This record gives sequence, C-alpha cells and structure tokens, in this order.
Amino acid sequence: MDVPVSQRDRAGLEFLGTLQGHAGGILQPAAGARYAELVPEPPADLAARRRSVREAIGDHGPWLFDRLLTRYVAEEIYVRAIPAAERARAEIEAWLDVPADAPGSLTLDPDLVAPSYFGEGFHLTTGGWDGHDLMGVVIHDLGYRYVLMPGGVGAARAGESLTDHRTQVARQAPRRDYRRILEAGCGNGRFAEVVSAEYPGAQYVGVELSATQLQYARARCVHGGHDWELVQAAAEATGLPDASVDLVAIFTLFHEVPPKSAREVVEEMFRVLEPGGDLVIGDIAPAERNHAFRAVVLDWETEHRGEPFMRSYLQLDLPSLLTDAGFTGVEAYGLGKGDYPWIVRGHKERA
Repeated sequence: MDVPVSQRDRAGLEFLGTLQGHAGGILQPAAGARYAELVPEPPADLAARRRSVREAIGDHGPWLFDRLLTRYVAEEIYVRAIPAAERARAEIEAWLDVPADAPGSLTLDPDLVAPSYFGEGFHLTTGGWDGHDLMGVVIHDLGYRYVLMPGGVGAARAGESLTDHRTQVARQAPRRDYRRILEAGCGNGRFAEVVSAEYPGAQYVGVELSATQLQYARARCVHGGHDWELVQAAAEATGLPDASVDLVAIFTLFHEVPPKSAREVVEEMFRVLEPGGDLVIGDIAPAERNHAFRAVVLDWETEHRGEPFMRSYLQLDLPSLLTDAGFTGVEAYGLGKGDYPWIVRGHKERA
C-alpha cells in the first residue's frame, strides 16, 4: 500500500537508504579492492577467509565504516518505521481490512507450534517477525521501499532491483503451463505477485509461518485482484495433500532456516509435488561461488545482522539435498553478478 507518511518520517527513512547505499555502493567496494590488493590468492575455506579479511583489512577505514553503517541501518529501520506505521495506523488497518468473501483465502492456524528457529530475530526485527501487528507494512512499505530497495541488502547490491531478481527466479521453471504453484515461505506476497504475473493461468498457493505477513499478503491479494490460497504452516510441514501442486517456487527461504530444516523442506516439497512437477529455488550462492571478500561480507550477517543461519547456509550443499530427496536433473547456476540470484532446480519423475 501507499502508506501516508509525514515528511519527517520519509526523510528519516530515506536517510537510512542513502547511508545503506553509501556503505554498499562506495565503502564496501573500496574495502574489497583493498583486500584483493593485499591478498591476491585468498583461502578457499570460509573460516580461513574470515581470518584473512580480519588480518588484512581489520583496521581499514572503509571496511570499518561499511560494517558500522550496515549494522546501524539494520537496527534503525525498525526504530523509525514502526512509529511511522503507528502514525498511519488508521489508514493501514483500513487497507488490511478486506472483505471475508473476496476472492482467494487465508487460513490461519491458532494452534500452530512454530519451529524453534522462527523465534530468531530475523533481520533484527523488533520482537521478531511477528513482533508488531503492522510488521508487514513496516517491512515492505517502509523498510523495503525507502531503505533496502535503494540501498541494497544482503546479496542484493546497491542499485539492483529486488523485483527483477524475483522475476528472474520465477522464469527459471522449465515449463509455462503449470496449473497449481506452491511458494514455501511466501512472506507478504512480493514473490507471489511475480509468480502470478509470469503464470497467470495457474492457481497460486502460499505457505508462511508469520501471521502478520500473511495478513498483509491477503490484503495484497484482494487489492491486486488475485485469487491466492494463503496458509499458515511451516514449509517443512505444509499440511497440503500429496502430489497436489505441479510447481514449487521458493525465493530466499533457505538461508533463513537451519540445515536440518532445509533438508525437511526439500523432502516436503518432493512430497507435495505431483510426478512430472518441478522445483525452482532462488537464493544466495554458496561460499565457494562467491569471491573470498564477498563471502565474508555475507558470513558477517550471521552474528551482526539477524541472519543466524547464513554461515551454515553458505556451506550447505543444496543440490545434494534435492538429489537425496529424489529429484532428478538437478541443476545449480547463478544468474547475475556474484551468481545472485543462485538457482537450484530439480524435477520429480513420473512413475
């Protein structure tokens, strides 16, 4: 939605976006160039790369200020965005309050016991993903719009379009005639919009743990004229029938879960796919596909930017998880600079 924000609130958020853009677009490249100059042959192991960066540029000004500003912005987004959302509460609640009989559906589970990892403060959100009842708006319409879209975040560099990344991932499915598409970890519906645009004849089903994100996605569905089925459930235990979808499309979920859960999610996706169906995953490239300095930048987020499973994900063999689950024709490849988005896809053979 177009949140009505005051000039003061908008200026504060745009200031954070400018800081993030300066850190990611100016300071970080300068630090990376200095590291490359000092360490022309960096180590391959992730732990050794961390030590190498610390020893080579640990006191380098651009590196220190890049990290300082990145952490500051990540925290300050919510300090500024939550009060801005509160000041627009009446308009936001009116937008979220959609007719119960509108096309599509939202099924919340009041008895849901979320996996333990869901309690982590992802992205340094204040109180967690559901720490505020307007968190969908706080994250998307304020944080993403004013700060992260212009400034970059994680593997998405300053100046790159997060929407373009989603479109690229959606287009990696090998067919165009899917009938029923599942997204695991659908969040507030950003990727759902892209999937619906790319496959307008397919029924979209989104599964997500966060109630606030699903409520936002439901409003987005109705206001956008869609017919989405939205379900509150864990990606590793969707509750959907066996062989009930013919495409699973997932965007940036796997770096948010621990390795055991990643395996369980892949196995669940294999179960719900019908024979002849496909799985397409878009996420961050593993450590060995990133330059040493870039891998350390991403790894840093494990302890400093609310990405508790980034380190384990960077060392995860996701293609092997697909193969172990029964997928065939497994492929892994990068689409853009730094191999982001990183694509892993597989096929479920017919009996």
